[in-house]
Amino acid sequence: MKTSRYSPDKFMHSVYAEIASKPYENVLDAQTALQVGKKIKEQTEAVLGLDKIPQKTTDFEIVYLGEPLVYPEYTLQKCSTEICKNLNMLFYILTPANITKAVPGVVALCGHGYGVRQILNISKKGNKKHFNYFDNYQNNFAVELAKRGCVVIAPELFGFGEARLQKDLIKPFYISSCDELSHHLLPYGLTVASMRVYQALACAEILSKIKGVNNEKLSCMGISGGGLTALYASVIEERFKKIVISGYVNTFRDSILSLWHCPDNYIPGILEIGEIYDFASSLAPRELLIESGIKDKLFPIEASKSAHKNIKRIYSLVDAEDKLHIDIFNGKHSVNGKKSFDFLSK
Repeated sequence: MKTSRYSPDKFMHSVYAEIASKPYENVLDAQTALQVGKKIKEQTEAVLGLDKIPQKTTDFEIVYLGEPLVYPEYTLQKCSTEICKNLNMLFYILTPANITKAVPGVVALCGHGYGVRQILNISKKGNKKHFNYFDNYQNNFAVELAKRGCVVIAPELFGFGEARLQKDLIKPFYISSCDELSHHLLPYGLTVASMRVYQALACAEILSKIKGVNNEKLSCMGISGGGLTALYASVIEERFKKIVISGYVNTFRDSILSLWHCPDNYIPGILEIGEIYDFASSLAPRELLIESGIKDKLFPIEASKSAHKNIKRIYSLVDAEDKLHIDIFNGKHSVNGKKSFDFLSK
């Protein structure tokens, strides 16, 4: 291997130790843990720069696109709403068949792939379609939750699928607009994560107003990049009573900063607040379920286990051990669902 005394490798390895914050390091009691969690929430809103997003909409008027697709166990309705001037959000509402009482509502956030269609198991025309991208690692989880009785809202996240830049729409499904959008938002103090978290917050507001949804049972679930969005949106949105983060809880040091990841994972200043597990810890005492695959190469399992340990300590401090659920499964980077689907539908 070639070497050079001017290579920045050592600097990049050392800067983590100098800058990464450890907000819970000396926390030994419940009151302080909750205070730290509150501060993390405030810092998360600031670092994402949500207040910098221009001309945000306050009243999300739903436009229904076409007729609903009726399946035996649920109905799928394509919708749109303006979330900012010049920016509309595409989303789908999945409503279980034969609702007789108020049911849980879930914001479902997809990862990279076909976009939102991959968790809906549909083609562009709305027909059922079998996906084989990354072995269908997202497991059609929006559909699975609807089948179990949840009203689900699933947005097309900024830079994915139909929400790509115009010039990218002719490219293969797996080519997102994340790279260019990430770079072009930075001069404004924004990131792709900023926009996606804002979408998740908008979805929470829309979901809370849907007839038949139990507002005491609002939840959020995301996989991979959708897990990132679900985590930071849930830190901010306290109406999410249950949160499922799949294929994301790890450490920045061992995943985002050690392996290739899409640029939508990088948020300036995030490590000055804390590690991934600190953000997850700040959710305590709300219910949190974490899915981590033993064979996940993007978020290595040993680092995930270390993150789990840190989160468990804070949940224990606030007397909420029973609210934290860890699902370590024998699989790759994927949604497992064996625990999470029932967890959210109860």
